[in-house]
Order: sequence, then C-alpha cells, then structure tokens
Amino acid sequence: MDSGASHSFISARFASCLDVTPDCLSHTLDVSTPTGTSMYTDSVYRSCEMSMAGISLYADLIVLPIRDFDVILGMDWLSAHRARMDCYHKTVDMILGLLLLLD
Repeated sequence: MDSGASHSFISARFASCLDVTPDCLSHTLDVSTPTGTSMYTDSVYRSCEMSMAGISLYADLIVLPIRDFDVILGMDWLSAHRARMDCYHKTVDMILGLLLLLD
C-alpha cells in the first residue's frame, strides 16, 4: 500500500502470470517515480480480485515496468475502501472492519 501513489499498479512481470488480457487506457499515462524518472503505460487490468483475511477485494491495476513490487495499492484503492493508516502502529483499518498489520 502506498499513500503517495495516486493509482494502483502491477508489475509487468507479475502481470504476465495472470491468465487475463489487459485493457487499453484511453490515453498513455506518464507515471513519475520517487527517483524522478518517468514510466509510460497504456495498459490496465480491471477488477483484479485479491483476498485479504479471507475477504475478496477488487482493484484496477495499471501495468508498469517495476521490479521491486508486484502490486502497489494506491490512493484510488485506499480511498475507495475508506482506509485509515496508522503509521505508528503499522496498521491499516478499512470500512470492511478489516484490520491489516503491516511489517
């Protein structure tokens, strides 16, 4: 989870494991990284199912050529689930009543 990311993303390598064809975005997205570089993409996997604590959740994941992460859940997903992050306790509380402990 990344509160600094406006959208949610999936690495191109991890996405290649999915048995689904991505959709094309209506425009090319220019994504700025924390290192100051830009990545361009026009592919998205819509309504990807994830399971957290036995609860199915869905996200639109934009494909990026990133290496360090498989999936980044950004502010679009966090706000849709009314997430509240407690950095001190390393927890995320969502409207579903689900409490995630982060390491």
